[in-house]
Amino acid sequence: MNTVVIREKLHGYVDNGDEKLVKLLFALAKEYVGDEDYEFSDEELKEFEKRRQDRINGLSKTYSWDEAKARIISGNVSDL
Repeated sequence: MNTVVIREKLHGYVDNGDEKLVKLLFALAKEYVGDEDYEFSDEELKEFEKRRQDRINGLSKTYSWDEAKARIISGNVSDL
């Protein structure tokens, strides 16, 4: 697949994607180009801290690479 086709497909994904996909692609693109202006919001920082505390307290589940890969392939990723 050439670059022009990839760009067209990517534009389609962005144009039709949900908020989660658009944010993911945006974060990936910013990381790739080295844009350092992004700062996490207070809400994002609170969520990170909650997840960290849940992990420390044993309230969150972890997965091995094989478990995570199997769940991703099967589409069962709602709680990953």
